[in-house]
Amino acid sequence: MELKQLTDETLKLFDVPDTSNLSEKMLEIELNNDFSYYAKFKELVDDLSVDWLQKIFQYYEADRKEKMQDYTPRSLAKFVGRLTQNENEKIVFDLCAGSGALTIQKWNLNHNLEFICYEYDEKVIPFLLFNLAVRNINATVIHGNALSDEVFATYKVTSTSDFSRIAKVDAVDIVCDTAISNPPYNMKWIEPPFAQLQSRFANCEIPPESNANYAFILTALDKVKYRAAMILPNAVLSTDIRQEKEIRKYLIESNYVESVILCPDKMFEATSIATCILVLSKTKTTRNIAFVDMRQQYTVEQREQNGQYGGASHTNRTYKKDIKTFSDEQIDKAIQCIHEHIDEAEYSRTVQIDEIRENDYILVPSRYIDFENREYKHRDFADIMNDINRIEREKSVLKLTLNESLAKSLGFDKELYNQEENTAKELNKSFELVGGKYEFRKYITFSKNKNEFKIENQDKEILSSILKMVLPMWKQHIYYLNEEQNRLLAEFRDALLPELMSGNIEV
Repeated sequence: MELKQLTDETLKLFDVPDTSNLSEKMLEIELNNDFSYYAKFKELVDDLSVDWLQKIFQYYEADRKEKMQDYTPRSLAKFVGRLTQNENEKIVFDLCAGSGALTIQKWNLNHNLEFICYEYDEKVIPFLLFNLAVRNINATVIHGNALSDEVFATYKVTSTSDFSRIAKVDAVDIVCDTAISNPPYNMKWIEPPFAQLQSRFANCEIPPESNANYAFILTALDKVKYRAAMILPNAVLSTDIRQEKEIRKYLIESNYVESVILCPDKMFEATSIATCILVLSKTKTTRNIAFVDMRQQYTVEQREQNGQYGGASHTNRTYKKDIKTFSDEQIDKAIQCIHEHIDEAEYSRTVQIDEIRENDYILVPSRYIDFENREYKHRDFADIMNDINRIEREKSVLKLTLNESLAKSLGFDKELYNQEENTAKELNKSFELVGGKYEFRKYITFSKNKNEFKIENQDKEILSSILKMVLPMWKQHIYYLNEEQNRLLAEFRDALLPELMSGNIEV
């Protein structure tokens, strides 16, 4: 069914003027458990193996700027569901569930599974609840912030003879067998109080607030008994940000990383970003990791798109768009390589952890698979440039103004830092070749003012992680000085009081 027809029929079914009214109307229907709407929607779409509501929400209501919402393609959702299959699994955790695309594909594999779906966006929660209820799935839906561990509302979805009943309930503990997730990519987050005391962060570094990728990874891993599979940006495989690198090392040395699958670009309908699938296991019996490069193992589907994503109208024009997908056969082959430790030349290889340790814990498959006779397919230029500019931005969050003589005594090479501007100009020329821009910002200025030393946070959106290390030391130092000052003030008082009372000092 084409998007326009699907949308028009859905709006007619729910008797709302446009998609912005759908969420509120759906929630009203769901909490009243009016099964007639589920029956009518089931008759409309016929095939419940597809997340039809995702198509509507992604096109009209998704927030790609603030919440980084790009919803999961069907073949990737199916792949993740297959990768986490376990003979003992009964409860599945879907972290950042969205409208339920991953849950639906997992349910397609086994209708007896129960789900715990965690989602932050209040607007998409009714779409998720409807998807679960119309399929008669047993589930718990948690509306909350998984990163800060805050719960705003909890819904129990209970299957009946035809459709699930929905009721608001008290918060529940998350205990699950496997986890699936396609979290927002590269978003900022706020470290919760006493984070190091939480089980997910207790044994490793806490991810930097500038990027939540590893916060999502550790959150999912913390909740499972067996296996978790997550769709993530390729940057997680090689990031050299200190905390992220240490977390990657921790995951590898703890033998949690089961496999790394590199996916093609242009699999998502709303973005061309290249992604990977990271599979984590708590029951591994071998000290190796399977690498699979799927960048050439795809099928191209041509789809008709009506209008522009995010536009006010979906009728302004129709165009055809090529989308890369995985066939069932391609998924089968990849899973066979992983589980049977099959090495396919230029496609997959199983690597011992010792070798990964020698490669500085980098998980990029090209480090381990021979590409000698293969055309090299690099990561999308826009993604690479975005990562470079992200690092540049983090580097320049704090601006340092320093007296030249003081700088020299502290070992700062003025000429070296001044050369960075020239280097930035040359680098920007390279970026311009592929339609990009290098976002250079000065982070150090040398001054002739005597003993001048000034630090300022020059980014309105980011607080430097360095300050989180320095400020507690400064606070402790001030506490010590205050204690010393109080002690001396007491000594001054005790010395002054007799002098005043004897008249030696007149007020």
